[in-house]
Amino acid sequence: MKNNDATEVLNYILYSKGQDAHDARKILARHGFCLETLIHDEDVSVRCAVARQGYGLDILIHDNSPCVRANVADQGYGLDTLVDDDDPLVRMAVARQGFGFEKLVYDDDREIRRYLASKGYGVKTLIHDKDPIVRRILADNGYGLDVLIKDDEPCVRMAVAEQGYGLEILVNDIDPDVRKTVAQQGFGLEKLIKDKFFYVRKAVAQQGFGLDILINDKNPQVRNAVAEQGYGLEILVDDKNENVRNYAMQLLRYKN
Repeated sequence: MKNNDATEVLNYILYSKGQDAHDARKILARHGFCLETLIHDEDVSVRCAVARQGYGLDILIHDNSPCVRANVADQGYGLDTLVDDDDPLVRMAVARQGFGFEKLVYDDDREIRRYLASKGYGVKTLIHDKDPIVRRILADNGYGLDVLIKDDEPCVRMAVAEQGYGLEILVNDIDPDVRKTVAQQGFGLEKLIKDKFFYVRKAVAQQGFGLDILINDKNPQVRNAVAEQGYGLEILVDDKNENVRNYAMQLLRYKN
């Protein structure tokens, strides 16, 4: 192709409005061509591609598209400005850079605060966050357990128990789901075998504890959990509950 022909094709791509031309301009931007022109492209995805090249960030930081500004933040540019951006998409990009968490822990967008919690940023503030999921994420990652063990939300205390922390306290928790989680950690089984909630006792059976007692439990789901352990199948095939009988019979046949 002659140089004049190539220039005509390039100009067509740069200044046409069709989707094919847009796609071609994105390809150009991704490969670092014609960035001085493409930085002003009408297509947001093209300008995003330019930003990802690290080109013209001083201009694109003021782009009217949050997507473009977020890509600027992804380059680590202008974070001290973008941390105050009006759009949460941009502020999230700033958070991903590990910048400005002292301010972002108070962000109105809970997804930003949840992200910070997952990374262990601003723990001392986020352990008091109004969103229980933020606090649960902290516990899931082992942060602030000494405070979160006293959290008002059972789901947070469950996460603390899942970390194996404070089980000697949580075994007496008011919420049965928390006590169930303690049982799943294999702790306090001699106490929890007597719990009034069947699914706590079921969790005890699933730990293989106290099967000689739980085989006579009043709840069929507990007895079924005993069968799952392969215990007392010869007895459970005559269980008063049809589901337990059938399950025990199935296991016994498989065992034999």
